[in-house]
Amino acid sequence: MRAGLLTAIRDVCCGEVPEPKPGPHDVLVAVRSVGVCGSDVHYYLRGCIGTQVVKEFPFILGHEAAGEVVAVGPAVERLKPGDRVAVEPGIPCGACEPCVTGQYNLCRAVRFLGTPPVHGAYCEYLAVPEPFAHPLPPELSFDEGAMVEPLAIGLFAADLGGVRPGHSVAVLGAGSIGLVTLMCAVAAGAGPIYVSEPLAYRREAALRLGAAAAFDPAAEDVVARVQEATGGRGVDVVFEAAGAVQAHQQLADVVRPGGTVVPIGSCAEELVPLPLANFRRKGLEVRFLRRFCHTYPRAIALARAGQVNLGALVTHRFPLERLDDAFRLVAEYGDGVIKAVATL
Repeated sequence: MRAGLLTAIRDVCCGEVPEPKPGPHDVLVAVRSVGVCGSDVHYYLRGCIGTQVVKEFPFILGHEAAGEVVAVGPAVERLKPGDRVAVEPGIPCGACEPCVTGQYNLCRAVRFLGTPPVHGAYCEYLAVPEPFAHPLPPELSFDEGAMVEPLAIGLFAADLGGVRPGHSVAVLGAGSIGLVTLMCAVAAGAGPIYVSEPLAYRREAALRLGAAAAFDPAAEDVVARVQEATGGRGVDVVFEAAGAVQAHQQLADVVRPGGTVVPIGSCAEELVPLPLANFRRKGLEVRFLRRFCHTYPRAIALARAGQVNLGALVTHRFPLERLDDAFRLVAEYGDGVIKAVATL
């Protein structure tokens, strides 16, 4: 089958790999759309994310996938050929303490698509355990189905932040993860919501999707602007979705005493200095996010009901043969890109 192969740092090409063989509990999914995630670009540019290193080339990246079931194993009970599905990319062991206590996103033995050594979704077919192939309603396109994965992160972040109607919120960073977090906060009834983002076109997207104001951290004092907007109180909940050291260091300053901080983004730096004394003095609750857990069905339901706009994320589409172009566009923040998808 065809696959987009990372053959070296900054080098992706289309090649042939063996087609996967589904097990008795698996469905074989013909992949139709795969979102280009920032983590894919990290591997493309550096070959690693922290201690997760691509040790053998070629390697297949990609984990934001949707497609059509074309075959099922003999023990599959719910899905059938022809069903459209969004693929949840993390397959936990099911037996460790986090798994049996309901926190399968913390499974240390998880097999996550496109995370070394597990090959990912930039390919024609995936064998997926049935519970992790979620039915995609006809109202949603395959591109929107691929965007369910980032939406699941935003929804899990909103859950961890305890976002409630009337809560004031700040989202630092308006890439795709920041925007889905914004949309989930809006869907939860939060407001006003303030966004910090250096790229003007992404600030405009945030305003269209429900932000009350969007600040430029390259030209404005974001902390001062949020404090001014809230009468010196600070927001109830703040999310870091930029993966930037500066944004992490602003968290304690934009949130109110006793408020909630949810770091989402991953910094390139392994060690990020934080003003912990300020966190302690303000009695902040910090809820770190690791991917998502039990949010895929709810994310699909939100999108189906029109409470979030996944189509607003997808700005560029590339055939699999031009995956290298997609990676370079996202890496360079070119042409107003928010989210690029590879289509098959």
